Amino acid sequence: MPSAELKIAGIILAAGLSRRMGTVKSLLPLGESLLLDMVVENARQSELESLIVVLGHDAENILKKIDFKDSRVIINPDYRMGHSSSLRAGLDAVSADTDGALFLLGDQPFVGSKTIDRLIRAFQKQPSSLIIPTCQGKRGNPVLAHRRVFKMIQGITGDTGPRVLFSKLKEEIQEVEVYDPGIHLDVDTVEDYRKLTGFPGIL
Repeated sequence: MPSAELKIAGIILAAGLSRRMGTVKSLLPLGESLLLDMVVENARQSELESLIVVLGHDAENILKKIDFKDSRVIINPDYRMGHSSSLRAGLDAVSADTDGALFLLGDQPFVGSKTIDRLIRAFQKQPSSLIIPTCQGKRGNPVLAHRRVFKMIQGITGDTGPRVLFSKLKEEIQEVEVYDPGIHLDVDTVEDYRKLTGFPGIL
């Protein structure tokens, strides 16, 4: 169910070329599911007000194989211009009454709904410009951004994300300990994928 008061949209960034993997990461099998399907399902089970999925590379094939019910799918035609183009595409789709956006990476399938909800509740209590999860003192993803910094995020260029704003906004960042190693686990290479298949709960 959506959280009361401040409205937060989830933006799943899954438009990349998967160059280092050599195949479409979104469709990699994990247990009885697919990688991106797990990301979407975790977000769907959270208290996010709405969910936007940004696709690009091989979008037509992904749309055939993954159920995006209760989500709004955006196709980023500029996905070859890097990660920042998907940030802009996602933010352009956020409704005007949304107070914040949680940027979820499409290759982080083990960020659980409880972790997402913990970030949402931290934002509800103290709506900082950026909220960053930590696990054992190390920062990870997803990052939750307040609407007041949307324009700054839209000004990012190249193959990078909100991280480039951390130093500029260091006094406006709230770190939230989430006790979730999934915030550090993503899939960039075949070796990363092999490690993920051995994560608890995956056969």
